[in-house]
Amino acid sequence: MKRDERLQPLSREHHHTLKLARRLQWGEPDEALRSELVAHRTELADHFATEEAIADRALAACPRDTTLAEQIERMRQEHREIEQLLARALEAFARSTLHRLGECLVAHVRFEERELFNRLQAGCLGGEAGEA
Repeated sequence: MKRDERLQPLSREHHHTLKLARRLQWGEPDEALRSELVAHRTELADHFATEEAIADRALAACPRDTTLAEQIERMRQEHREIEQLLARALEAFARSTLHRLGECLVAHVRFEERELFNRLQAGCLGGEAGEA
């Protein structure tokens, strides 16, 4: 399925996040990685805000779609978890914390690309009622 044009920029950002996640999981915790992580922190905050705004509009268009509501709640919880883990990773910069952050990022991107974005495209982005 071709990605909806409103989700395409987010999918491109996911690609960048996956590359960083793999470095967090398997790379050396050096200053280059720390710098990239600091820069990505701001990008992630903007990315999360955009996703949540799109999700809010979709949920308003499909208020009875319980599956969508559950997926959006999961997305929000994962966003907060990633933000907290990122703060800890930058503070301690320990290999184990960086590895865990990488794992969380990979799992989150997979969830959004395979489940949430597909649900959004199935109807609620256009305001069509897609009931569960």
